[in-house]
Amino acid sequence: MDLYLDIDGVLLDYNTDTYAKGAIELIEYVTCEFDCYWLTTHCKGDSAPAIEYLTGYFPPEIIEKLKKVKPTYWEDLKTDGIDFDRNFIWLDDYPFNAELSVLENLGVSDSIYRVNLANENELENILAHLKEIKAKIRKRRMTFLYTLLSLILAIIIGKTIWMCIATSSIGNFETEKDDILKRRNYLLEKVITEPSELLATMPEAVGPQFQGEWALYSASMLSAALTNIAHIYPETRSESLQHIDSLIKIVMSPEIRQYDTDRWSEDPLETLDGDASHISYLSHLAWMISGYRQIGSDSKYDKLYSQLCETMNRRILQSPNLNLETYPGEYIYVPDMLVAIVALANYSKQNNGKYWHTVHSWLQEMQTNWIDEKSGMIMSMMPYEGTCKSGLSAKGSYSALSCYYLTFVDETFAKDQYARLKENFYQKRPIAGFKEYYDRKCRLGFDIDAGPIIFNLSPTGTAFGLGAATYFEDYKIRNGFLKTAELAGFTVSRNEERHYLLANIALVGEAITLAMRTAVEWE
Repeated sequence: MDLYLDIDGVLLDYNTDTYAKGAIELIEYVTCEFDCYWLTTHCKGDSAPAIEYLTGYFPPEIIEKLKKVKPTYWEDLKTDGIDFDRNFIWLDDYPFNAELSVLENLGVSDSIYRVNLANENELENILAHLKEIKAKIRKRRMTFLYTLLSLILAIIIGKTIWMCIATSSIGNFETEKDDILKRRNYLLEKVITEPSELLATMPEAVGPQFQGEWALYSASMLSAALTNIAHIYPETRSESLQHIDSLIKIVMSPEIRQYDTDRWSEDPLETLDGDASHISYLSHLAWMISGYRQIGSDSKYDKLYSQLCETMNRRILQSPNLNLETYPGEYIYVPDMLVAIVALANYSKQNNGKYWHTVHSWLQEMQTNWIDEKSGMIMSMMPYEGTCKSGLSAKGSYSALSCYYLTFVDETFAKDQYARLKENFYQKRPIAGFKEYYDRKCRLGFDIDAGPIIFNLSPTGTAFGLGAATYFEDYKIRNGFLKTAELAGFTVSRNEERHYLLANIALVGEAITLAMRTAVEWE
């Protein structure tokens, strides 16, 4: 609270030509408990004249306290120097009627204390009243604080109870079956729709490119989840096959592939005989078809599958370091490249080893030349040409996703990378998850790939980390991360559907989490 001080007739007594009785005690108190301002003819924007004037009346230690009082500026009326947006008290012996009218018009007439030093113990009584005011303020603050703490405690207790209920099934695929299938149902309703509607569910704020990427990822991760679920719960195989078929058609639509068309200035499916990379789009489509083939014998996409893999294989062999750039003029994003390697590896397993030499050569290239020396992880990004590694390192979001993709290609290498991921990026407290940066702290920040970073944790890295944790049956990490997901996401249920509340903002996160928590070996 602000306190405005006059000097003559308040701190100084006209009759005795000395400081007023009780002035020292008043000064000691108000300069400690209030934001004090001069409102006197001795101060018009500069406190120095007031201090110089008072030096002849008060001892040095009191003058030092008075130096804390801040200046105000006013011309005709002292009220011009008052900040009426804040609560205040004004001590003055003779306010003008015009000044009192200003206070009355603003409804703050009770904020002025008219000091009359002729009254016995005037300043002592004012001091006692000021202490009562501060006591009431403290009481209100404490009441507010206790109310706030009680509310926070109630929320924590409520959230804890909800967490216990929402995570009670976490443990294994059998106990989680109902939860997994209800989350699948929610995603089927949201993702299997008109391509334009799917794009519209992606946050407009991220821009057309990321809207397209997130729509593609939502479809491909749901497709992976459906393939996983068909392996875990064989009775779902037939319906999963139908849903993946629908997802492939959505991803093949001109609307979804537009983001890639815009970046390369050519359509990815209409230029398969060309040399431009298009690796982001083509690899995810091929991976989805490999899942379709994995759980069914339908050959409807075999020709396209073959063309996609032949195109990617040719372009990889023609590229520097066996790696393709996601977009022209940018770094190679290794997880994007890994999807292509996964698609080729799956095609190889389904077609008598074709393209396995390319997969093996890529693994050799990465293990030999593109390992981050400090963490032992595959680089997250690479230059398209040359061998310069300056400034490049592994990131939690990229590394966790790379670990998951490697389980399709080389289980031994994937297991080694997962162990290094835990060694460098795992954080147990205050919330379990994978950090975005292993070599520096980030208490609060934002990364376009990781999302909002809080207490060092990478939301995307933690979600992707579920993949390798589930695949290698590291249930301590997996189940801890699912509890973190519940803490951050807050599950809501409706009929036979269930999802995290955050899915209303980032549907792709829901799809990723379902794919990662069901990660199993594809036959």
